[in-house]
Amino acid sequence: MNDPELVASVRTLVETMYGGYLGGDRSAIDQLLDPELTMFDSASAVLISGMDELNAVRAGRGTGDDAAPAQTETALVPGLFTARRIGDVISATWWLRIDAVDATGTPIVPEVVRNSAVLLDTDGPLRIIQLHEGVVQHFGGPVVAGLPEF
Repeated sequence: MNDPELVASVRTLVETMYGGYLGGDRSAIDQLLDPELTMFDSASAVLISGMDELNAVRAGRGTGDDAAPAQTETALVPGLFTARRIGDVISATWWLRIDAVDATGTPIVPEVVRNSAVLLDTDGPLRIIQLHEGVVQHFGGPVVAGLPEF
């Protein structure tokens, strides 16, 4: 059920995506996303359909109520990957811990997000066609009991 070779491919894609996020390199992220992507993003309550809608959500970050973030993200740590092939698609899951510091530089309780994705694996590069992010522990806490360690 959990194919180690697929897990390694998915891990590489996810680490590239998160590295692009931390480095502010949107193109590094976008090359991994299918143009017709659907996504439940942790920053948006509605389903995102396609790159235009994703870019609209991105443009709204840092404005309005979240204009002055209470924290600065310092690391994105993915782990506990699963992956299995179903024809030309890969069903994958992983957990993500987002480490951060507050305005004084003091580490805070990390955000923990569980993720599920469908990836298309055809002749071209592996691409995410559907992504669902679900925050289970928010920055600063409270700490949620029973979360996996990774």
